[in-house]
Amino acid sequence: MQRQVYIIRIALLIAAFLAGFTALGVHFYHLQVSRHPELLQKAQAKYTASRTQSGIRGEIYDVGGNLLAANLAGYDILAEPRRFQDRRPEEVAALLASLLPVDEATLKRRFFTPGLVEVVVARNASLDQARQVRSLNLPGIRLLPTTQRYYPKGHLFANIIGFVDFDGHGAEGVERVFDAALRPGSESWRYERSRIGERLDSGEIAPPRGSDGARLHLTIHEPIQSIVEEELMRMVEEHRPLAAYAIMAEPRTGAIMAMVQYPNFDPNDRSRATPEQWRNRIVGDGFEPGSIMKGVSIAGALDYGLVGLHDRFDCERGLWFHRGRSLRDAGQRHGELPVWQIVQKSSNIGTAKIALEMGEPRMFQVLRRFGFGQTTGIELPHEGNGIFRPLDKWDGLTLSRISIGHGIVATPLQMVQAYCALANDGAIPQIHLVDRIEYPDGRQEVTEPRIRGRALRPGTARRIAQALATSTGPEGTGRRAAVEGFQVAGKTGTAQKVVDGEYSSQHHIASFIGFVPAENPAFVLLVVADEPSQGVYYGGTVAGPPFSRIAEKTLRHLQVAPAAPRPPLESAEALPTEEPL
Repeated sequence: MQRQVYIIRIALLIAAFLAGFTALGVHFYHLQVSRHPELLQKAQAKYTASRTQSGIRGEIYDVGGNLLAANLAGYDILAEPRRFQDRRPEEVAALLASLLPVDEATLKRRFFTPGLVEVVVARNASLDQARQVRSLNLPGIRLLPTTQRYYPKGHLFANIIGFVDFDGHGAEGVERVFDAALRPGSESWRYERSRIGERLDSGEIAPPRGSDGARLHLTIHEPIQSIVEEELMRMVEEHRPLAAYAIMAEPRTGAIMAMVQYPNFDPNDRSRATPEQWRNRIVGDGFEPGSIMKGVSIAGALDYGLVGLHDRFDCERGLWFHRGRSLRDAGQRHGELPVWQIVQKSSNIGTAKIALEMGEPRMFQVLRRFGFGQTTGIELPHEGNGIFRPLDKWDGLTLSRISIGHGIVATPLQMVQAYCALANDGAIPQIHLVDRIEYPDGRQEVTEPRIRGRALRPGTARRIAQALATSTGPEGTGRRAAVEGFQVAGKTGTAQKVVDGEYSSQHHIASFIGFVPAENPAFVLLVVADEPSQGVYYGGTVAGPPFSRIAEKTLRHLQVAPAAPRPPLESAEALPTEEPL
């Protein structure tokens, strides 16, 4: 009997052990199999960390390979206040503020902000600053390698290139337009860490890095950009305009060679820069061009075969009434003048009478063909299209006024595009700023020059170039824009600005636009001074001399040889007439 009791007890004990082991086995199965993914994830969160490593943002170069936008190596410095150990947060803040350009009070506030595990001490600290911080051996301080966008040429290309924002994304200029191509790729990686968060050596030589961004090559020539800026700033010092700008383009390809404006800014230090300074005025601003429009409107009349260069118009001794309103030739009392001399003397009355020969529909079509009222499509943000009213909104005075550059608002780019057509046998090139994009995988996107359309017949373009060349001769209004040894085809402009709805006699825009050499143009150049306040305000006097100096230095840089002088237009026979477009 007693033996049976022992047997039962042993059996119960074995059963209990078996049940316990079975339950434990089921539990282990549940942990190791059923809940394996969940528990593994929790475990990895304890002993591993994840980091994302990016490549380098693509660099920007000029057409000759000069570096315009680069990347400086640096460090982001972060802090975990809970890991300061025996260091008080106030002490850590004081030490860091002594080495970094950060405010001590700001650091203290961040260290004591509830709920923040890790706070930013400094972004893009230099290598020297990071080395000094590392030498302190402060617990809870982490340094992450990073790059900072840097512009080696400072303000020289600022309004073209633009800048990146706090997160390294393009915010203005070509940095913004081509952000997708310039922005680097990123790659995430995981590593094992210690209890206090330090990385454990996993045997890797280096963590993986994301792909670099594409390289961007502009059509700008840095030496020419420097020439243009130097002479534009000389004009600014002499005449103290509210704003000024100059733009140069290759007329056959439409490639922008230089683009400078005042005021500008330093993209490396934008602490005091304003949106007015970083706004690209050449792309977005519009102005009434005044007499520089005469080259376009008279070219239209020549193209329609309505006038020839030697046809004569009465300039009314400087005062003419049309539809009850007066029109004057400032400071001039000319009688009859041939068309070429109307260009040379910049007669408002003569130009307006030529426009009346054309009529409104033809003038409208001419200006549309030249691209007014439309964007050029340049690769920059915020491009304006000016103001060009539809034909049904023209009044009785529009034709006579728009032909001399009033009643229409053009952008500097539109004017350069129009004169590129005059210099390119009447063909309008596509204005562009990017030469090519080079991707990390070896692919290239090259901008091929193309023609947008035709504004004039080749013969007409050559005739108007002849007339414009007389403007820079000894008797022309643009004689101060002449370049010794070269024939310059160009036009002066002095336009009154509209202030409070009325044309002001105190506020002017002075300009000169032209191409050189006139017979085989190397470039088209526009120089504009907005409200010159010191000295005179006439376009030939204000904008002509800087045009001449820029052109002379650029021709020397491009090694363009002087050409044999042409016979004067007044002694030459008129070119044969062609069929209009």
